[in-house]
Amino acid sequence: MTMTISKRWYRSRRNQIIIIIVIVFIILYYISLNDSLHTEPDLDVTRRFIERRLEQALKQDKGTGCQIPRLDPFSKEVTQFDKEMPKVVCQGRDWVKCYHSQCKVVPEILDTMKNIVCMYSDIIYESDQKYTIGEPFEVYGGDAYILSKSDHVKIKCTGKHKDSILPSKWIGHSLGFRSSVHPKKPPPGREDSFNVLILGFDSTSKNGFIRRMPKSYKILTEKLEATVLNGYNIVGDGTPAALFPILTGKTELELPDVRRKMNNATLDSMPFIFKKLKEDGYRTAYFEDMPWIGTFQYRFNGFQHQPADHYLRAFYLEESHSGKKWMSNKIKYCVGDTPQYKLMLNITDQFLRLDGKRYCFTFIADITHDDFNMISTADDDTADFLINFLKSGMGKDTLLMVMGDHGPRYAKVRDTLQGKLEERLPLMAIRLPDSLRIRHSKIQENLENNAEVLTTPHDIHATVLDVLDLRKYWNPYKVSGADLTRGLSLLEPITQNRSCSEAGVEPHWCSCVSWEAVPPRSERHAAAARALLQHINALTDTTRSKCVARTLKSVPWVMKQVANNGVLTFVEAKDTDGYVGRFGARVKQERENYQVKIEVGPGHGVYEASMSYVVKEDRYEINTRDISRTNAYSNEPDCISATHPHLNKYCYCRDHIQ
Repeated sequence: MTMTISKRWYRSRRNQIIIIIVIVFIILYYISLNDSLHTEPDLDVTRRFIERRLEQALKQDKGTGCQIPRLDPFSKEVTQFDKEMPKVVCQGRDWVKCYHSQCKVVPEILDTMKNIVCMYSDIIYESDQKYTIGEPFEVYGGDAYILSKSDHVKIKCTGKHKDSILPSKWIGHSLGFRSSVHPKKPPPGREDSFNVLILGFDSTSKNGFIRRMPKSYKILTEKLEATVLNGYNIVGDGTPAALFPILTGKTELELPDVRRKMNNATLDSMPFIFKKLKEDGYRTAYFEDMPWIGTFQYRFNGFQHQPADHYLRAFYLEESHSGKKWMSNKIKYCVGDTPQYKLMLNITDQFLRLDGKRYCFTFIADITHDDFNMISTADDDTADFLINFLKSGMGKDTLLMVMGDHGPRYAKVRDTLQGKLEERLPLMAIRLPDSLRIRHSKIQENLENNAEVLTTPHDIHATVLDVLDLRKYWNPYKVSGADLTRGLSLLEPITQNRSCSEAGVEPHWCSCVSWEAVPPRSERHAAAARALLQHINALTDTTRSKCVARTLKSVPWVMKQVANNGVLTFVEAKDTDGYVGRFGARVKQERENYQVKIEVGPGHGVYEASMSYVVKEDRYEINTRDISRTNAYSNEPDCISATHPHLNKYCYCRDHIQ
C-alpha cells in the first residue's frame, strides 16, 4: 500500500516539478561549493595546509641541500622557440617632455613651430581604481609647466608651422616628479644610508636573460661585476608570489585577505617596505606598467592610497585607456614617441638623480608578458641604462638588483623539462654598493659563495634590509621543524645543506635535482660508458701512432639526473590564486643528463664525466671540459707531453706496452 501511494505521489506533475527544483538546487549548491573550494579557497585553510605540507617535506629533505640543475642556456630544447623580433619603432614626435618637475616644449618643436599654446591637465591619483583629470592650465611657447599636484599630465598643444599658415595640434601624456614631495628627515645617524634600485622584468628566467639580452648580461656581469644567483628559486605561482616576499617579507597567505571577493579590504594595511623606508627618510618609487593586469590589482583590490611617493598607475590607466589601447593592438608598445620599456628606464634614471635617500622598484611587463622573445628589443637600451648607472657614479652608494619574477609560464617552452625548470629559476643579479664592498670585503665574498646555494625572494627582502642596516624589520618566521629562518641575508654565508622545505619552497616548485643510480644491466648504463670511452679515444686519434686506443675495464657507476616528481608532473595552478596544483603525465624529456665513472686500460686510467643524452637523436653529447681524470697518469703520456700536453690525461704511450 505504501508503495502504491509513493508511486502516485511521484506521478503527480506538481510533485515532479518540486523534485526537479530540489535536485537542481542541490546540484547548484555542490557546484558552488566545489567552485569555492577550487577557485577561491580560504587563505587561512590554504596556509595551514601548505605549512603542514612543508613540515612533512622537511622530514624528508632537511639538511640534504640542493643540487642546482646546470642548464645550458643555448640548448636546442629551448632555443627552438626563440624568434628574432623587430625593434619597437614609435611614430611621430612628442611636443612636450618633462624632466623632474619641469615640463616644456622640446627644442625641435620650438624651432619649427610658432604660436604654440599647451593646455596641461594633471592626472590625479584617487585610488588604484580611480583617477581624475585636473583643470587645464594654459602655457605659452617655451615656458615651463611645474608639476605640483601630480607626477603626470595630459597635454593638448596647438601651433603653426613657421613655413605654413595651417594650424597643427598634438595630444599626449608626459611624466616627471612633482615638486611637492618632501621626504621626512632621516633619524639621527641614518642620513647616509644606501639607495636601492630593483629593476624587474616579468616572465624572465636567468637563462632567458642570458639568451635574449646578451649585451645587458655582459654589462651586468663584466662591467658592473654583479653576482648572478644560480640557485634563485621561486616560492609560488605568478608575480605576486615573488613580489609579496620581496616587498613585505611574507607570502600572500600570511597577509590579510584582500582578494576581490573581499569588498572593502585593500593592501594599505600590509607591511610594505615602502612604508618603513619613508619613515626612515627615503623617497620611494614603485613603477609598474600594464595596470589592467597589475600585480596587486588583477586578483586583489589594490591600494586605497598610493604605496610609494611616486607611482605610475593613474598615468598608465589614462594613457592606455585602461588597457584598451593594448587590447586593440594599436601602437601597444609605445607611449607617444617612446617605447614603453624605455620610458620606464628613463623615469627610473630620473628618479635616481633626485636628492636624498632613494628606494625604487621598477617592474617592466609589456615586452615580456605575452611573448618573452620581445625582451630582446630592449637589450641595447637596457645595456645603455646600466652603463649610465655605472658612469654616473650611482654604484658608489646604490644597491642594484636586476631580476625576473619567474620564467615564461604561458609559452611552449614550458612543455619541456628545461622550460619547467627555467620557470622556477628566474634572473637575480645583485651588485652591492661600492663603498660597502670596499669597507667589508667579506660581504662580497659571502654573496659570491651564496650564488651557488638555494635562495628565494624571502632572502632578497632580508638582504635589502641588511644592506640598509634595518635588521629590526626582519621576518623571524621558520618553517616548523627548521633550524634556520626562512629568509636569510646574502651578506652572510648560507649553508650548503639548505633544502627547499627549509627555504619555504614546496616540492612542485623546487628546482633542485637528485641523482639516481642506473642499473648495471640497463642499456643506458652500458651506452653511457661506451660514449665516454669513444670520446676519450677520439681525443687521441690524431696521435694514434704514439697513443693506443683505451679499452673499457670496468664501469663503477652511472648516475642519471632526476628532477622531483612534482616538477615533472605539474601542469598549472588549478585555482585562481595559484596554490592548488593540477598534475598530469610526466613531461617528456628531450635531454637526459648523466654522470659516468669508468676505468680503462692499458694501464689504469680512472675517469668521471658529465654528459647529455639527446633522446630523439639517440646520441650523447660530451664536452671535454666536463671530463675529469681522478687518478694520477704518472709517465703514461710522456711520448706526447712535449707536443700535446693537453692530451696528457688521456694518452697511454705504445712504448709502455710490454
